[in-house]
Amino acid sequence: MKAVKLSSWVVMAFMMSNFFLYPANVALAKPASTTDSEAAIAPVSINKADVEELQMVRGIGPALAERIIDYREANGNFKSLDQLKEVRGIGDLKFEKIKSQMTV
Repeated sequence: MKAVKLSSWVVMAFMMSNFFLYPANVALAKPASTTDSEAAIAPVSINKADVEELQMVRGIGPALAERIIDYREANGNFKSLDQLKEVRGIGDLKFEKIKSQMTV
């Protein structure tokens, strides 16, 4: 009987120590959403980025990265982000998804 009482005290002491050791905001923190994680990444420059850097943008794969660079080499630097829509494979929907991750 004494062992059961002692073990319950040990469990209670462990629970109380964890309560005081960890701040309350850790337990209440919400997981980051995709928009939070996207905002945390520095935007990629469409005028300076190479193929690998362009692929860091969620929604741009190797083929599209190559087409962006080909367009840039053929037409000069982009004047605005909207000009990305002139690259084959970037329509309005794709542009809306990637524009926050890019800069001129």
